[in-house]
Amino acid sequence: MIVDTFMGYPRPDGHVGVRNLVAVIPSCGCANHAARLIASAVPGAVLIDYQGGCSQTEMDLGLAMRILTQMGQHPNVIGSVVVSLGCESLDAHGLTEQIGRGWAPCELVVIQEVGGTRAAVERGCQYAREMAQQAMQKRQPCPASSLLVGLECGGSDATSGLAANPAVGAFTDRLIAQGGSAILSETSELLGAEHILSNLAANDAVRKAMLAIVKRVELQLKATGEDLQGKQPSPGNIEGGITTVEEKALGDVLKGGSSPIVDVLEYGELPRVAGLSFMDTPGNDPASVTAMAAAGCQIVTFTTGRGTPLGNALAPVLKITANGETYRRMGSDIDIDASSIISSQATIAEVGQCIYEAVLAAASGEPTSAEFAGHNEFAIVRNGPTY
Repeated sequence: MIVDTFMGYPRPDGHVGVRNLVAVIPSCGCANHAARLIASAVPGAVLIDYQGGCSQTEMDLGLAMRILTQMGQHPNVIGSVVVSLGCESLDAHGLTEQIGRGWAPCELVVIQEVGGTRAAVERGCQYAREMAQQAMQKRQPCPASSLLVGLECGGSDATSGLAANPAVGAFTDRLIAQGGSAILSETSELLGAEHILSNLAANDAVRKAMLAIVKRVELQLKATGEDLQGKQPSPGNIEGGITTVEEKALGDVLKGGSSPIVDVLEYGELPRVAGLSFMDTPGNDPASVTAMAAAGCQIVTFTTGRGTPLGNALAPVLKITANGETYRRMGSDIDIDASSIISSQATIAEVGQCIYEAVLAAASGEPTSAEFAGHNEFAIVRNGPTY
């Protein structure tokens, strides 16, 4: 078999980066502005737009600590600067220490200790510039097997399930065949297609774990007392021709192709085995993409029927639409026009190959539309109240 390659950055821990970025991570919402100023002042630095850190349950603070740690240890990150106010509930010193256990350096700036916003920004910029200067490593040929790709969809319409998602499924099968890995997510948008997920499970343990998560999410949604209709599918989905959550689910699940699902992950959990994994995330796009980035996805493929510009600070997001009108209207936010499937000018397999080549190009450094536009949406799910 011919091994496909891309030009990436091999890391000391065995992973491969596709970008060299300095992550600027506020440990609370009160430090977010200073962190934003640092990220905007240093080329190669990006803001992890975290707004929590206080007035949260211990469960939610613990989840945030894990997700932010994994962001700082992402394969695309060559260093991190944690920006703290100094009195928040989230342990900024502990966060800095945990991130620093990875191969890349991590420094802490505490606003209340260094003398305010201006001094914190100066100190943080100094740290970030020093880290960015270490990013002189040249790209090297790396096998496609070193890629972990997130599979997302948002702003879906009827063309998503008909063409865009099946094309991503063809891409997924090609990537898995090369030894690569992918993550299928959005549990609430897969309700009604759990029988398909079950049939794709690699073994009984995976099958039981998937069905347990789907059941758990379904019970959580029912426990709110609210009708799922109007939320899944969303008003925009309905306007785009999707009538039920089951109909949406049958299209969503196609992003995984025919590859077996080898593992089941909790929100933002790191993959344990190569291949296609299923992760429990909400249908909310920023929260779902954040979880897959935290899990180490170097790139995310994102299908959209109605059009969405969303991106991520660390993982380049590649947009695909099969709606020709959406591509004409929002072409600057879309990377691949898959409407040729609808017009019978190309097959699903052919567009899947185009997506595969676009992913390798993005992994080699070609910016995506979301990167050009500077998108860095970020959200972590909350299990408890804000008090």
